[in-house]
Amino acid sequence: MAKQIDIERPLESGKGAVHAREQVLFYRSFAHYSPIGKCWHLEIHGSIFAPTRRHIRKHVLLHLFKRVVKPEKGKQVRERFKDRAHLFLNVSKRNKAVPISIAEKAFELPRSSPDGHFYTTLTVPEKELEASIVEDPQGRRFIQFAAHLAEEDERLFAGEIELVPPQGVSVITDIDDTIKITNVADRRELLANTFTREFQAVPEMADICRQWASSGASVHYVSSSPWPLYSLLVDWLDKDQFPVGSLHLRNVRLSVLRKNWKRQSAYDTKLKTILTLMRTYPQRRFLLCGDSGERDAELYAEIYSQFGEQVQHIAIRYIENGHHKYSREQVREILSFIPSAKWTLFERADELKTISI
Repeated sequence: MAKQIDIERPLESGKGAVHAREQVLFYRSFAHYSPIGKCWHLEIHGSIFAPTRRHIRKHVLLHLFKRVVKPEKGKQVRERFKDRAHLFLNVSKRNKAVPISIAEKAFELPRSSPDGHFYTTLTVPEKELEASIVEDPQGRRFIQFAAHLAEEDERLFAGEIELVPPQGVSVITDIDDTIKITNVADRRELLANTFTREFQAVPEMADICRQWASSGASVHYVSSSPWPLYSLLVDWLDKDQFPVGSLHLRNVRLSVLRKNWKRQSAYDTKLKTILTLMRTYPQRRFLLCGDSGERDAELYAEIYSQFGEQVQHIAIRYIENGHHKYSREQVREILSFIPSAKWTLFERADELKTISI
């Protein structure tokens, strides 16, 4: 559990959890409200890491990485590959207790695990958060916070949490091949689109997601992409003007890249994440959006079988270019037990405009 500390007492040099070479990354997250006690439960998730100093080791790893990815020729492509590959070569810092300041209070978070990640739930009375709430044009509310560093450390490591109300609609969307062109079913294209090419949005999906957010929906991006790609994905989502929402990715070892990182564990991780969101918000309805390039139809069918009353609609993008796991007939068969009015198999984003939020 997080431990409250004195925000007025500056952290002394050398005693802070975040040293000069270390960096902290907070992942966009969510909060849920409890009428009992009138408080918000803030989900805090982040990681602490440092760039590797062992240049020989880095050179060897990059060489192995290059053999797996096989980047295309061209200076710009090679530089992009190196920048993205280095995200997987950072040194995770274990057993670190990162202090944060939020709503004029400071907390010391639980110590990081061997992979550098830390997790906790902070419970803060509603009245204490009110002055710190930032509201977007659609009326969605967010809390921003930052790492509480030593007095002489001028760096800023900030995070953002959406205050998701107990009732309403939430959009849970996959990323790869649902809103971002990745070609997951083709391993070579998957690696190229991830490590050497500029990220490219599925046409008009940003418009559709903004339309849903403008109607008051919260958005949760649930993907089997690895956590080291988080910053790249957030920058791309912001650049292409997708609505701000929580991101839920997956822990993937570098060695998995030699095989296929979209395996059973990816399915299980996404299932666990979505079920947790639905249990956290039992009074909210959910629009589930995925694609035929992965097992999203299976995944959402399983979720519907358990939480059908909470599922407002299921939307599956059919990938026409041949990089798909399921045919149209297979997707329809998987979803056949669900009333036809509650699911859509689409190719173009504008086919989703009729879905009511």
